[in-house]
Amino acid sequence: MWANGDNDVTWQEWVFARSFVLYGDGVNTPEADRRAHLMRLCEPILESNGIELVDGEWKSGRRNAMIRLYIHKPGGVTVGECQRMLRKLEPMLMVEGILDDNTAFEVASPGLDRPLRTPKDFRRADGYFVTVRRRHPDFPEKEERYVGKVTYVVDSELTLVLDNGEEVILPMDEIIEGKFDIRF
Repeated sequence: MWANGDNDVTWQEWVFARSFVLYGDGVNTPEADRRAHLMRLCEPILESNGIELVDGEWKSGRRNAMIRLYIHKPGGVTVGECQRMLRKLEPMLMVEGILDDNTAFEVASPGLDRPLRTPKDFRRADGYFVTVRRRHPDFPEKEERYVGKVTYVVDSELTLVLDNGEEVILPMDEIIEGKFDIRF
């Protein structure tokens, strides 16, 4: 127990309270706030190089941490472009105190098996076949699965043309995730 003025608090309570204050920013977890901070720092540098920041991870362990950024551009990104962006971002992240000797840093393409969750993700898939998992509107514990070609995306809905030619409009707030449906 630590003494804190009029009331005593345990070490865990103090750490939680301090973590929330330091990382609060309206986000529920310190991890989510760190990730959002990382994305805000990296996005302008990537965009100035014609590259879109798709997603990022910041995982911390006992002794080591891992930061991984996923980037995209029309036509895809090469290994060389990933290396070039890593070299551009690394000094800034070191100055910000995010990277150190115990933090691994990677920049990669999200790959074809990446999850599609946001309207922006589905816009990138426009004209391609995808598999979409959707929460059933009347039974939230039940999922529906659709496979079709993305034909239209707005912030509130996604339109697919199924293999049988049927057009389906799915509300974005009911979509769990989608994946590219690779056809050979």
